[in-house]
Amino acid sequence: MAEQRPPIGKLLKDHGLVSEEQIQYALQEQRATGERLGECLMRLGLVTDAEVARALAQQSGHPFVDLRTFLPRAENLERLPAQVARDQKILPLYNEEGRLHVAVADPYDPRPRDVVFRLTGGFPEIHVGAEGELGKVIERFYYLLEHPLDEQIEEMAERLRRDPAGDLDVGRMVDMLLAAAISQRATDVHVSPSDRTVRVMFRVDGVTGPAYIFPIGLHNRLVTNIKVRSGMDISEQRKPQDGRMSFEFLGDAFDIRVSTVRSQFGENLVLRLLPARGGTFLGIADLGFEPEELAKARELFGLPYGMVLVTGPTGSGKTTTLYAGLRGMDAISKNILTVEDPIEYEFLLIHQTQVNERAGYTFASAIRTFLRQDPDVILVGEIRDEETAVLATRAALTGHLVLSTLHTNNALGAVARLRDLGISPYLLSTSLAGILAQRLVRRLCYRCKERYQPDKHVLRRYGLPEDGEYYKGKGCEFCRGTGYLGRIAVVEILSMSRELLRLIAEEAPMGAIEDQARAEGFRDLVEIGKKKVLAGETSLDEMQRVLG
Repeated sequence: MAEQRPPIGKLLKDHGLVSEEQIQYALQEQRATGERLGECLMRLGLVTDAEVARALAQQSGHPFVDLRTFLPRAENLERLPAQVARDQKILPLYNEEGRLHVAVADPYDPRPRDVVFRLTGGFPEIHVGAEGELGKVIERFYYLLEHPLDEQIEEMAERLRRDPAGDLDVGRMVDMLLAAAISQRATDVHVSPSDRTVRVMFRVDGVTGPAYIFPIGLHNRLVTNIKVRSGMDISEQRKPQDGRMSFEFLGDAFDIRVSTVRSQFGENLVLRLLPARGGTFLGIADLGFEPEELAKARELFGLPYGMVLVTGPTGSGKTTTLYAGLRGMDAISKNILTVEDPIEYEFLLIHQTQVNERAGYTFASAIRTFLRQDPDVILVGEIRDEETAVLATRAALTGHLVLSTLHTNNALGAVARLRDLGISPYLLSTSLAGILAQRLVRRLCYRCKERYQPDKHVLRRYGLPEDGEYYKGKGCEFCRGTGYLGRIAVVEILSMSRELLRLIAEEAPMGAIEDQARAEGFRDLVEIGKKKVLAGETSLDEMQRVLG
């Protein structure tokens, strides 16, 4: 007799993912909507698809697979007919020693195992994947298997090479390029002209690389099509322009921000791909923080009032960290309001708003409005100017927890930046609770990483031991030859002690503030990065690339 799957509420509660209060709240919602309890918990943002899958994997003794970073080979997909994979929710992953490894959502359901045995003649090795993600990737991978984008794009490019002035469905070409970018997990697409070619580049896991190179004759056609779709003036080619467009691929909708700037060979375009329905939630324990930094972060996000800032460059995961912090709060009993540009994650238990400058709704005006909404927690997407900085600081002084982001290189730089924005030393010293500065580094592929000995001069530069264990990825089918699979956060956290706040109030030099922080145990980004390298989570080359 097959083992029975435990009730979802009990499973999640046993694994510490939800509380009894949250389950009771979800049951009330369930009575109103009629949906299943697990669906209700996920819709409300109390638990994520991936957390449910990890709990099921741990409970059943099967491995969990993160499908967001996985790319199965065509010959493995072909082991199961597309319709069977879609109907039964089975994704072939890889073949090892003659045994097919597959991803399923429910390891307690015997049907996928029986189906694979009937079609392949052998029982599969079961891995557990997030149910929502599983359905998407099955649809995507089998679509790409049946409609290979690279071949279609190359065919259109070859026609263009033979006849530069010939007819070409440029809109279809743009659609295929965007679909290819999405299928490769790209966050940005660059369309860059040169003297004889136009290069299409994808940024994946923070690294930009060439995806396609076309004859220069295609450049103006691509630019015109994208500018029309994003609401730009196609006759204006000298001034930079910004626009937005929408795109949908296999049921996933994306908001695309488009930016143009004139270069010596023509207009350079950058398209940033943002999920229209919000990104994938992460818990704060899933971000890759070191244990000491994780404890500090939880303490900061659990404060009743004060200002907590997350700093770093664009694309360093600041908003992801803020939402991970919000997920750790009691969103049922707290009134949490956000103003963002745009809303990057959908969290139904909080009140989310979006900047609309044409309507006069800015970060600053939102804070004024929120203070009349009886808030407990206020999230401000970004502090960009003096007015927003002053209002956020004052809100933190009046009994609210204020969360926001700044563009600075490190945690101490946020103090200097707030001074530059006109925040008085007294106001800063009585409102600031803590600062997190972070970067994202690529995680070594667990299937192909291997030990090696770095150059001793590089080791000495970072103060790393020559007899330590160091790893690099040699590249394999699972990581698409890069040696890396996904990314993790490297974070430094500056918690404000009384002594640090006293130094800020006295306008002490930044060097004196840093000395005091280090005396209290502060560890900077490089120190945290070194721990990741020594633990085999990332490579020394990657640390150098990101942290310098």
